[in-house]
Amino acid sequence: MQLPRARSIVPAQLPHLPPEIWDQILDVATYVPYSLAPEIMERSCLIGHPYNSECRAALWSALLTKGTIVRVCKQWWYIAIRHLYRAIYIRDARDVLSLRNTLEKYADGNGTVAGVEPLGLWTQRVDIVFDDTSTVDEESLAGIFGFLPNLAVFSGTFSSTDSITCLQPTVIALLDCAPSLRVFDWSISDDNALEPRIVRRFEALVKDLPQLHTLNFPSLLQLADGTITNSTLTSVHTLCLRDLVREVRWREEEDRIRLNLRELVLYAPPRWQELSWRGFFRHYGPYFTSVQLRAISDPGLIPVYLPVVNQMCPNLRRLTLFVPSFSDIPIWGTPASGIPPIEYLGLSVRRLQCRSMYETLFSCLAALKEELPTLHVVQLLDRQTVEDLLKYNLPLVSHAVEQGLIGDAFRLVDHDGNLLSVKLMEAKSAEN
Repeated sequence: MQLPRARSIVPAQLPHLPPEIWDQILDVATYVPYSLAPEIMERSCLIGHPYNSECRAALWSALLTKGTIVRVCKQWWYIAIRHLYRAIYIRDARDVLSLRNTLEKYADGNGTVAGVEPLGLWTQRVDIVFDDTSTVDEESLAGIFGFLPNLAVFSGTFSSTDSITCLQPTVIALLDCAPSLRVFDWSISDDNALEPRIVRRFEALVKDLPQLHTLNFPSLLQLADGTITNSTLTSVHTLCLRDLVREVRWREEEDRIRLNLRELVLYAPPRWQELSWRGFFRHYGPYFTSVQLRAISDPGLIPVYLPVVNQMCPNLRRLTLFVPSFSDIPIWGTPASGIPPIEYLGLSVRRLQCRSMYETLFSCLAALKEELPTLHVVQLLDRQTVEDLLKYNLPLVSHAVEQGLIGDAFRLVDHDGNLLSVKLMEAKSAEN
């Protein structure tokens, strides 16, 4: 019996598009919002734990996509390699030496693919995430930064042990990136204070970062002599703090130095050191136009901080609260005089809320609208909270719009700044 002739296989033809078009396609396909400068500086609420917990998964997914694309063919390798190295994500200590060697070979012109520019020229962001079991070659880790002259965002999460062993060589190496570094986010897994000599190294680094915009460093104020210097913070716009030394001093001769400081992100510590914080706000309070209070573990601290912020931050316009639940918004226990005359209020809750909590939210908004005539915008910063509100609690939003609670003069917006009244109409249209 004669077998049927097999069909001829016609190879798939990819569209013949200019490399510039493919470059744009790859950029869109692997785009992670607010991950690179200057976008990330528009979302300071994402610095630290909120960003690390919610957005690093997107960065890792994008990296896997880009890694697949560069393996398709040599032509795609040339197009996609700059995207692959635009954001470097290190989460295994074993990858450190390999990455350093690759960057060094291409910097010396000895890469696997000849005639390619140094790969580190494309890098704008580095994320390092090590757990307690990592054994890190700190020399190789520090060596990476010598090949990244255009690095703008550095974000690292370490155990306390790795933080001590890696910080000093990394800080020295980051001086090679000083002209371009805009965001420095160094997080450790506990509150152990770093050695003063390491902190002094870091203070020296900060002074040499002319474009540094956002600084998150847990031990910045635990300097050897308890001194905060204006020259350390000359270019910093957003400062993230966790704690203060007991006796903080300032050098009066530096009061003439102009600061760019505008925003404070405060991880409310478990202990309230009133004299230290009053001294801090007395010195820096007039600069702040925005304050974030993150009190996830102890929301009872917010009513303690707010009167001090209100009293010593006369130019404050924006306030953001990170709390476990909407019931922890301090409107109930705080008189109107204790709430600063803000124009913007950002709200972030740690867990999903039941219907009664959303009712509490709108009751709180009604009280705020009555007591704070300066308040015009309230933003819900968590995507899941907004989706839950519009999916399961739509009547509450409808009632707030119908009663005139939210509208043009008093706007409730989602995580992307979209009016919830508009999202309400879209949700109703989808139902119909």
